[in-house]
Amino acid sequence: MFASIIDRPHSSPVDESNPPDPSLDLQRFRSPAGGRDALRLVRELEVLGREIDAARCGLLAEIDRLGLHRIDGHASAKVMVRHAARLSPSEAGRRASAARALRDLPAVMAAWQGGKIGTCQVQRLARAHANVRVRSDLIEAEGWFLEKADDRSYKEFDALVTQWVSLVDSDGARDTNEQNHHNRRARILQDYNKSWRLDAGCGALNGAEIDSIFQKFVEAEFLTDWAEARDAHGPDTTVDDLARNASQRRFDALLEIFRRAASSDPNRSDTVVVTNVMIDQATFERALAELAGAMPVTPVNPFTDSYRCSTIDGAPLEPTEVVAAALIGDVRRVVVGADNVVINLGRRQRLFTGSAQLAVRLSSSECYWPGCHVPTSNCQADHLKPWSDPHRGSTDQENGGPACGRHNRHKQRGFKVRRDSAGGWHVLRPDGTEIE
Repeated sequence: MFASIIDRPHSSPVDESNPPDPSLDLQRFRSPAGGRDALRLVRELEVLGREIDAARCGLLAEIDRLGLHRIDGHASAKVMVRHAARLSPSEAGRRASAARALRDLPAVMAAWQGGKIGTCQVQRLARAHANVRVRSDLIEAEGWFLEKADDRSYKEFDALVTQWVSLVDSDGARDTNEQNHHNRRARILQDYNKSWRLDAGCGALNGAEIDSIFQKFVEAEFLTDWAEARDAHGPDTTVDDLARNASQRRFDALLEIFRRAASSDPNRSDTVVVTNVMIDQATFERALAELAGAMPVTPVNPFTDSYRCSTIDGAPLEPTEVVAAALIGDVRRVVVGADNVVINLGRRQRLFTGSAQLAVRLSSSECYWPGCHVPTSNCQADHLKPWSDPHRGSTDQENGGPACGRHNRHKQRGFKVRRDSAGGWHVLRPDGTEIE
């Protein structure tokens, strides 16, 4: 299967003392004529890169199959390639992992050779293939994954594969999460150079709660920097004018959490941060039945059943843990089902607030603009059709979507946003063409 990559005829042998200059063939990619031409060139160059990556992986596989690494005493094909190409251990490992997986996934390999699937997507499938408990199911679902990889961003595809693995290997996912919770830890260590570092780990739900609190404090630090920069530089302020970088603000946010905890009554909290947990009705009922000992519980079909169990920003959670917290904890649950009540506040209210704002944010885990991954918890609830339109701009769930501040403002330049019947987002340029 891999031979076709490396058996292509060469016009002439490579003279290693005078290698060809590859830049001569790439000149046309360096000067795009405009925005759309730049997009076209990005995609063309990406296809070439995918073909080259597939050839690299195929060559490693052939070296391994023929045992060519043994000639110079290398322990494996991975070690030989790592040495000859001056690769990092992690990059060599990714190529070797992909080579192992693609022996079982010929259609994925063919698509990669033809530039029809991205290298990142192939590597994600290879990591799933490494889980022996889902390997046979993954091989059977190869065509389904190819179809999903074709119409999703990498972030969406990664989440899809993660969710699929957790459903197929539900016992393993639950056991891993229980083990992570059981082995929860937190240490503050001082290094030899007198600096300090934090080391902590926990289960999914505790981590989601901590992250919700942490992100609120990070946002507060950013707003402080932004206000100071605006006072100093005026309306032309950019992030380059901020006093601290993102890493510094994150640490200062963590320090502020500790300081507030130390200065407050440990039996009360002045700052309430709600962790919204998203779970669809069928998953909630299934997990509840399992906790109650109702057997057998019908397993989820990862190809046809609706499934969502995550934070509002899309971080996956373990359903039984979520249901237990919903019953006895203080995490707010949001159960979404086919009979979900549509929130409609009409035109008497200009802004999305309260339940209406939450309902809009639930429609996506991130900003609806293509390529923008600002999490929905940091987005604004935007009117898809302008509120100024007396016939269409209602303040209701169907006319709302999560938009980061930048793209909410950018939409006012003539861009339009619509959502299709399947919940997909489409952003149209002022000339009516869609941003892909």
